[in-house]
Amino acid sequence: MTSFSSRVAPAFFAGVFLLSAATLSVSGADPIPIAHRGLLRHAPENTLRAFAVCLELGMGFELDIRTTKDGHLVVLHDDSVKRTTNGPARSVRDMSLAELQQLDAGLWFGSSFAGLRVPTLEETLALVKERKRAPTVIALNVKQLNPDGEAKLVALVEKYELLEESFAFDQNSEMSHRLKSLNPKFRIGQNVNRQSIQTRLDEDFLDVYLLTSAPTAEEVSLLHDRGKQALFNFAGNGDGRRNPTVWKQVQAAGIDGILTDYPLECRTAWRDIAR
Repeated sequence: MTSFSSRVAPAFFAGVFLLSAATLSVSGADPIPIAHRGLLRHAPENTLRAFAVCLELGMGFELDIRTTKDGHLVVLHDDSVKRTTNGPARSVRDMSLAELQQLDAGLWFGSSFAGLRVPTLEETLALVKERKRAPTVIALNVKQLNPDGEAKLVALVEKYELLEESFAFDQNSEMSHRLKSLNPKFRIGQNVNRQSIQTRLDEDFLDVYLLTSAPTAEEVSLLHDRGKQALFNFAGNGDGRRNPTVWKQVQAAGIDGILTDYPLECRTAWRDIAR
């Protein structure tokens, strides 16, 4: 496996370390920003470079998991490789890992990112294990897995000792139960609306609640009292999702983290409160 250091241009981090030093001085009581597909507005989404910067800045990230024709778990949002690589309109599930990794996953975003590849899930989790500076949150968005892939997913999370810091979501209920049966400590998340919080608590299956409405302090307290992680799913772009008022509101409610396309701006808003 190619080393991480050979994949990430040192120049890209020249300013990041200075920002990181300032960012990491924020109180540990703050929620963790969880960058949607990595820093997708600043680097090619779902690439090691985007994820590495998140880790250097003490942030979590969300990623998307798909399976190649020959059974490898890779990190890519779309079923087709066309949008985020230089490849044709072809499904990941019809390509081998070797074919997929011949594609350029960075040039579409900018010439300085040329040469980046679609990472495997193992490369990504190895990066987390190596680079994380503090406890983090890794949201594993399951797009397409077969039964063999389910076992590989759990085994990889075990291998890189990320059972407490990662969770899988967006898979159907049957897959969630299979994943949990493979290892009861493997954490399952789900998008939960306000009206369903108590129902999901009564079922007592979910470990992570991705709340789809800005939660109140009472709702967060209820989840914490039951030993659940309370996250706010505020992913998406546009002014409606780039809202410092909402960011500050959910911070005050005591959430554990927020899934957002604007993690840098969100953290800046939180830091402004502390000043």
